[in-house]
Amino acid sequence: MALPTAQPAEVLRAWQKDDLYEKQLAGSLARLVPSHHASKAVPVSSVLYKTFTTLKDLQTLGEEYSGIVQVDDSFHKLPSFMSRLSSILLSAFGENLTRKILNHLGKQVESNAYLKPKAQNFLMVILKSLNNIVPQIESIHRALSYINGGPIQISKTVTGINYVHVRPAAAAYYAHLRLLGIVTLLHAFISCGHSVYQAKKHIDDMADFPNEVDSSKSCVACLEEIVNPCVLQCGHLFCMNCCYGGLETCPLCRTPFTKNTVVPLMNYWPGKMK
Repeated sequence: MALPTAQPAEVLRAWQKDDLYEKQLAGSLARLVPSHHASKAVPVSSVLYKTFTTLKDLQTLGEEYSGIVQVDDSFHKLPSFMSRLSSILLSAFGENLTRKILNHLGKQVESNAYLKPKAQNFLMVILKSLNNIVPQIESIHRALSYINGGPIQISKTVTGINYVHVRPAAAAYYAHLRLLGIVTLLHAFISCGHSVYQAKKHIDDMADFPNEVDSSKSCVACLEEIVNPCVLQCGHLFCMNCCYGGLETCPLCRTPFTKNTVVPLMNYWPGKMK
């Protein structure tokens, strides 16, 4: 006979206990390493704590306190070693890895000379919005676990790990936990909507920006009147000081250029700009 599924309150209580112990371990590790490595203590402590408990088929201190045990999606067996290992690594490094992937994609888009400026700006804003929404995805998952049950961590849901009770749980109606889940869900959706709104607003501003530049006598790089105008290989005009200064990509379309490709425009008057 299958054991009863763990109630949301028990799962939350176990997660809170484990989070407390991991933070205490991280604080101890941070005092043992140089200050510039202190930020790495949090993921390392998480891996160490779960390696000596979950990875060895043992309950964590929080799970033992709440009387719950991890099982696979059949609810009859303990999770496989690979499921537990994947869950531990995703829990410790998943968010940072996701951010690094998004930042890498942003750099690739920014340095791509074959994309049109509008497409480039659109992709950059989308990637930035996704980067801002990453924490809200975790909040949405947590809210759903408050309402419907299941593990708090996304890493356990992704790897098919759930919880069952191994000792009788107190019968209670956790209406306050469901209410907390609804409030958390609404807050996460509002935050995501705000990020999407800001992204759309930025896209609209970027769409209007080139038109403002084309009708201006000012250099976009320094925002001053163009002196000794030069043209880049992408066709955009800037001051000579800006072109031969710290610029390595066009401020408008982000096309990379080298100093030997900058063409000074002799006897050119900015008023002739279209």
